[in-house]
Amino acid sequence: MNSSEIADPPSPIPYATASDDGVSIDDSDGGPRMLSPISPSDAAEFIATLFPPSLSSQSTFTLSLNLSPISANPYLRTDNDRSLFNHYIHVVAKALCRSYDPDRNPFLVTILPLAAASDMVTSVILTLSGCHWRRVYPSIWRCALTHQGQAIKQVNNLLGCSDRQSIFEACATILFLCLTELFDGTSRVWKWHLKAASAILKSPASQSIVTSSEWTFCVNLFHYLDSMSTISRCKAPLLHNNDAIAEISTSLHNSSLPRLDHSESADAIYGISPALFDLLGMVNLLANHRSRRVDELSEIGFRAAATHIGTRIDAWHADHDCSNVSGNAQPHTDRAATAFEWAIRLRLHEIVEGYDPCHEFVERSVSFILESVQKIPYASSVEGCLLFPLVIAGSSSVSVERRMIVKERLMVMENTLGFSHIHYARQLLETVWEGPASAADFNWAAVRYCHFPGVVFI
Repeated sequence: MNSSEIADPPSPIPYATASDDGVSIDDSDGGPRMLSPISPSDAAEFIATLFPPSLSSQSTFTLSLNLSPISANPYLRTDNDRSLFNHYIHVVAKALCRSYDPDRNPFLVTILPLAAASDMVTSVILTLSGCHWRRVYPSIWRCALTHQGQAIKQVNNLLGCSDRQSIFEACATILFLCLTELFDGTSRVWKWHLKAASAILKSPASQSIVTSSEWTFCVNLFHYLDSMSTISRCKAPLLHNNDAIAEISTSLHNSSLPRLDHSESADAIYGISPALFDLLGMVNLLANHRSRRVDELSEIGFRAAATHIGTRIDAWHADHDCSNVSGNAQPHTDRAATAFEWAIRLRLHEIVEGYDPCHEFVERSVSFILESVQKIPYASSVEGCLLFPLVIAGSSSVSVERRMIVKERLMVMENTLGFSHIHYARQLLETVWEGPASAADFNWAAVRYCHFPGVVFI
């Protein structure tokens, strides 16, 4: 990552990268409507528009610091800095967290103490907060851009260090830079941040410090982003070296499902079972090989790998049902997991059989997804898990009724979660819906994943 002079808006990226397939997006008609700028003193009213009063009792958090988080951080130098930091604490961190226990939100409990000791981590927090606030408070974005440039310059200088604290700070900073670009919804720079974080996690220096809660948080966040980004890249997750289709077939004979160690940060980042994200990575790795079906033998191997993935999904489902017998699972979490599971099944079906929205399996999958989504209340802690299922179901929905269910929920999520990538995901679906009446007239996959290449359904 090379730092350079920060350009004036509208570009949200403080440095440019070459792209051989750059796509410009015209928001003159379909872009998000700019609201009147609000001052920091109106923050309470803005927060109230994002979270219903019924959630106010759940929105408090306790941080084990002698001082308030803002007072404890010596790197907040201006009023804008303090406003952005306050916005992160009370709004952004809660939108990122998918745990039912706000007191254990790692985006607060783990990151704020790290920020109190690091100007770089503080800068990247302010950048992410500015990205979230940008739609309703446009003037704050220039301040956030300045901090983004500072964070990039500082992390470049820190990458050569091998001490424990430097590795934590560098990894957390790069992951937050990646989050900022992903939530922007139009950037491709997130790929470089993700690769940089992968290099840190795989470096020999990191292997001796993998037992701390901070490191667990970084690994969980990277694994989550890595798995979800395979939808746009159709490649193996960066943490997995096996990218051959034969590896899918052989590895799936293992009866144990891939999963991360259970931890508070995993619950807060994923919201649902991490094993589903491993399965999604396998499905998108298979998608990378679909163009290589050039003869009967390659077709047999491709379908065998797809069958093995389907078997793994069935195994996860059986294991999930057994774990739910104890009654410990939250009902909203279970419904979000069901929607995600059927979105993976539908994605696998499309990769193997094609993009026919009238197919019986597609019809059944969309029904399961939308039925589960509609049972999850607005502003639920697992609402952030629904973007991928909604886009998959929406792109395969033929009836106006189903499309309106998807569109209405996405419009709500644009306010409850607040990041721009949700708007672009909805805009992508409307592009699909405005296409030819018959799915056979065009390539659904190309429309879904190429019109808005910066969108990752995290």
